[in-house]
Amino acid sequence: MKNDHIAALTGGISTGKSTVSKYFQEYFGFHLVDADKIGHKVLSLPQTIAQISDEFGPNVIDNETVNRKILGQIVFGDKNKLKKLNEITHPVLIKEAFRVLEKLNDKPVIFEAAILIEAGWHKHFKKIILTTCSPEIQLARTMVRNSLSQEDAQKRINAQVSDRTRSQHSDFIIDTSLGLNPVKAQLDMIANTLLKEIR
Repeated sequence: MKNDHIAALTGGISTGKSTVSKYFQEYFGFHLVDADKIGHKVLSLPQTIAQISDEFGPNVIDNETVNRKILGQIVFGDKNKLKKLNEITHPVLIKEAFRVLEKLNDKPVIFEAAILIEAGWHKHFKKIILTTCSPEIQLARTMVRNSLSQEDAQKRINAQVSDRTRSQHSDFIIDTSLGLNPVKAQLDMIANTLLKEIR
């Protein structure tokens, strides 16, 4: 589904993906498709809930919905269990994402997905944008954003593919360690480059 109108944005947890994608949306008119939001929708599907209950036990289901906090505690410390969860959710998630992307047709789009590389989805996109930040800042941001202990935050980070691996597949790399202002000129350049390719 490689499409000149769609760029994919990826990066580890708490590296500024949403901040960057919102900048592209607000200042350059890109449409946003967020894999994480689609993932929440997938977790609410009855067939997904049933599969997760069968795989991880009824304790992860609360009032007929997946308790993401309990599920996260189970899978982020165990790569095999995380792999099982991904096998349940990823096929449904990417199918829904492609359905949404196809509806946007020839509009400029940013598809935001933290798991873009590890899921193999990067192969479907012509241009890949990567957000990064220093490990110390990533850990601190994750602890605050997700209300996690240092140990649990580090587990979330370690469960993801490394920036070294991500960078091998990326066309643009944005370091958000110092926030948005220092990288605005770079973001403007990336957005204009993408828009020129569309036109």
